[in-house]
Amino acid sequence: MVPMILYASETGNAQDTAERVARAFRANGRAVTCLPMDEFPISALPHTYLLILITSTHGRGDPPPAMLPLWTAMLRSSLPEDILEDVHFALFGLGDSSYERFCYAGKMLLRRMEQLGATKMGEPAWGDERSPNGIEDAFLPWLQQTLDLYLPYLPLISSTFQIIESSALPSPIYKISPASTSKTVEHDLSLDRLSISFPIPNGKPAPVRVEDQARDKASASRIKPDDWVWATLKKNIRITSKDWWQDVREIELEFDDPDTKPYLAGSICSLQPQSREDDVNMFLEMMEFTSKADEVITVESLLDEQPLPSHLPPAGTPTTLRSLLTNHLDIRCSPRKSFFEWLRRLSTNEMERERLDEFIADPDEIHTYATRPSRTIVETLADFRFTRIPISHILEILPPLRRRQFSIASSWEDHPGKVQLLVALIDYKTNLKIPRKGLCSSWLSGRTVGSRIPIHIASPTLFLPDPEIPIILVGPGTGVAPMRAFVEVRVRQGAAKMREAVAWCISKKGAGDMTEEESKAYVEQMFEDKRGGEESW
Repeated sequence: MVPMILYASETGNAQDTAERVARAFRANGRAVTCLPMDEFPISALPHTYLLILITSTHGRGDPPPAMLPLWTAMLRSSLPEDILEDVHFALFGLGDSSYERFCYAGKMLLRRMEQLGATKMGEPAWGDERSPNGIEDAFLPWLQQTLDLYLPYLPLISSTFQIIESSALPSPIYKISPASTSKTVEHDLSLDRLSISFPIPNGKPAPVRVEDQARDKASASRIKPDDWVWATLKKNIRITSKDWWQDVREIELEFDDPDTKPYLAGSICSLQPQSREDDVNMFLEMMEFTSKADEVITVESLLDEQPLPSHLPPAGTPTTLRSLLTNHLDIRCSPRKSFFEWLRRLSTNEMERERLDEFIADPDEIHTYATRPSRTIVETLADFRFTRIPISHILEILPPLRRRQFSIASSWEDHPGKVQLLVALIDYKTNLKIPRKGLCSSWLSGRTVGSRIPIHIASPTLFLPDPEIPIILVGPGTGVAPMRAFVEVRVRQGAAKMREAVAWCISKKGAGDMTEEESKAYVEQMFEDKRGGEESW
């Protein structure tokens, strides 16, 4: 019997928490499986005797996207009330108590599990980012409770197993090996993440990597062709005035496939960025991996019960360490507590170990050192220069490189076959004069017109009411993106029999240049259509 840990994560916190739980079970000599909820076969849920659920809350109390397939299936009215009677579960939710619907996704999941007959193992806990010690105040007691309740049901993986101390380095669960192939991996990194292929508009085939070819055959379930589509960059221009402090870009992408399904106003466009080349080179040099960076390798799981994470290439797929760092692993995010726990296990320098102990003991230290100044993993490793991450553990220690989401700033009706985004470039200096650049925005701003970019379109989280209902739209800064799409829809609908107001509030000259002309055009359009008598300003 192997307990199943299922998590739904939006920013990575729930995944990090789930992996900490998995390490605690393995440190106690028990096998465990840890998966995102959307990779778990839903039909297996009634037969999962021991289950641990960990979820964050998305938006205004909604389930995270990874939870939606499972949640939708659980809401079916045809399900018997006792379908989960054999399931015993523990649950931990993550959230921020400053929001009205604090940990709402976890609370909904708890209620539905019990409605379907599942048995609760211990009391659920709700991790609050606003607590003095963050989620740790709720997580640590809950983790101990969960271990106490679950471990007696689980056999040791070996009769000779000895409990691993928290300060000891655990055995790796993934393996990186030299590839048994003479093929090399090209570094056309723009296509590395995807298993889909569409023709380039000029008729030439898209560049295909060895990694992509294998993934087409081995991993249809990891990145589905229906989920991602190719688009060509048609516009990448600055739309704020040159004397304004922030560079905001209008990005226009045209779908390569003319039969692409239309999206709704309010939809979300996801992009998969890449790590910067200088960061990758710096990491390779500090970890003394430069000589191995371009050797062809494969990755695989060392545990039968634990599959490879979906953000990694499928098992046996030729890749390189450089490709993993560029396309799959995030070395520019701010390190979490678990990262410092890993460094503490690896460090052999007394001064560094003392400093790491301070971080682990006091979350405020991590906030001051890493979170507040947005210090990256690469910069942290530069500070702890005597500590090296072994290649055997690199896949566990470095978090996945996550997709970035943007509200679509256009309507399909006004821009058929195209997607427009408003992207604010993150480029500033900290109080210590350290430059900071956003990973995705800087990557996207460097794309040239004609570049082909894979994108993912998700359903809206905001919806327009009936055309008869008046609306007030407020979207400061680039938050105006979905509002622009909504206004395009309303103007096309005619905005009849209502008092329609279009107002762009500009706090400083230059801040609203990207929408000022558009707003005037919308107002003029409404009067041209003889919707006068209504107030527009």
